[in-house]
Amino acid sequence: MKLIYTVCTANYLYQALTMGESLKNTNPDYELIIGLVDKVPVTDFDIPYKIIPISEVQEVNLAGFKGEYTVMEVATACKPIFGLYLFEKYQNLEKLIYFDTDLWITDSVKKIEDSLDNYDIIITPHITQPIDLQEQWNEKQFLNAGLYNTGFVGMKRSENTFKFLNWWKTHLKDYGYYDFCNGMGIDQLCVNFAPIFYEKVLVEYSPAYNLAYWNIHERTVEFVDGKYIINGKEPLLFFHFSGYSPEKPDLLSRHIKTSKTSNYPALKSLFKTYNSALLKNHYQFFKNIIPAYGKYNPPKKEKNIIFRLIEKSAWKAINFIDNY
Repeated sequence: MKLIYTVCTANYLYQALTMGESLKNTNPDYELIIGLVDKVPVTDFDIPYKIIPISEVQEVNLAGFKGEYTVMEVATACKPIFGLYLFEKYQNLEKLIYFDTDLWITDSVKKIEDSLDNYDIIITPHITQPIDLQEQWNEKQFLNAGLYNTGFVGMKRSENTFKFLNWWKTHLKDYGYYDFCNGMGIDQLCVNFAPIFYEKVLVEYSPAYNLAYWNIHERTVEFVDGKYIINGKEPLLFFHFSGYSPEKPDLLSRHIKTSKTSNYPALKSLFKTYNSALLKNHYQFFKNIIPAYGKYNPPKKEKNIIFRLIEKSAWKAINFIDNY
């Protein structure tokens, strides 16, 4: 049995469907399961993937999450819960891959499978090289966000993996929210401990994994014979479109305002394909759904020039304080 799962709320199902489309195109032998931390929406179109609503996972205390966590914090806290649930539900499942909904898969995941022959857990670092200090982006951010990006986690059935997932689940139930001053960064920051606490953890340094706005500066991309070749060696395995919106297709990520898609001409066809896929997969329908669990903050309106100048000045003051 070959299984990939993702976790989201209903207002991000358009991303899950888009990721599923890329999975079908590149790995048709895999099944995608969507762990939905929400009520299943009524649609007039078919969703071609199995959806498991959080209400089917009996161990989850939804009431506890609802009053204290934001929508995003609830969803990310459920990653290990669904992982444990799937290993229990499918006893013949030996390997399990977690992908965030905002990934676009571009090649076979066989390399992940092969690595899980020798390791129990696979994670990828956000960056693998030092970043030149600059005003908008530097290494300090990862001391809050976490050294590893949990938009991808590879897992093999083992007692070691179950210990990791149970520890992760327990941690996130009480400490799975944003509170940087007290060392909490949703589901990611605590995973800094995974290679220390658990055996057979592979920190995957391959530049073909998890290409995103936070590491694209350290990798070269060429489009050769229909594939995106990274650093002149490996075909891209998946791109992480964190912070991307089809309403602003020229911006790679809302997290860095200078990250223009036009800066990466070799990826032009990828950006165009992904943007079209999001719209095709019912972006307009899903984006306005209000999630059932967690504190919901509606999308912010575009700020006027005065507020943007004030915000920029405030961030300069904050960045003046050394967070190391």
